[in-house]
Amino acid sequence: MAKRVDCFICGRENLSRNEIGLNKKLIGRNIEKLHCMQCLADYLELSTEDLADRIQEFKDAGCVLFE
Repeated sequence: MAKRVDCFICGRENLSRNEIGLNKKLIGRNIEKLHCMQCLADYLELSTEDLADRIQEFKDAGCVLFE
């Protein structure tokens, strides 16, 4: 059973694999406190649409961090 991960900013529960992968890809693989999509967008001063585009780019490139 996979470990449940919550957003450390807003407390949103059970982040998706894509959200976890995006945190690791954009902030660093060894981070311990993860953001949900909205909080990550706010932190990076991007839109959630920009982040969704990045997820698709990483998937298309074959990155194993994304489903």
